[in-house]
Amino acid sequence: MTLLENARIRLGWVKAHIGIKGNEIADTLAKEATTDGIPASLPFPKSFLKKQLLQLSLSRWQAEWDNIETGRSVYSMIPKISNKQLHWSRECIQFATGHVPFPSYLTRFGLHSTDYCGYGEIGNPLHYATRCPLYLITTRNQAHNS
Repeated sequence: MTLLENARIRLGWVKAHIGIKGNEIADTLAKEATTDGIPASLPFPKSFLKKQLLQLSLSRWQAEWDNIETGRSVYSMIPKISNKQLHWSRECIQFATGHVPFPSYLTRFGLHSTDYCGYGEIGNPLHYATRCPLYLITTRNQAHNS
């Protein structure tokens, strides 16, 4: 790029086919280029390359996200990846990833004797949010008293 920025080009006319060595070589190379089909190499704009790289990265990331075994609880909520920030609270992220102090999480680290809640079902975030009678009663009472 520096060579092009500092280039000083002068154009002049040279009579053709009179034995000037540089001119004859240039003429030969020009004829070869038209018959051999040598492709021209034009650089792409930086913005185009950045966009292509981003699209390729997102495509590969999505393929990995679709096929990886971990993170399936989050995948069920966010199946399509994006490079846009979601602005989730810490609590929402913990809940979505299952990293909350529920029996299913605590049992993995030996901090709880069983991964079942008091009603005999797996004590994971989905259970507490949708099916656990104890949690749903507590939530309704809190909403009623507010």
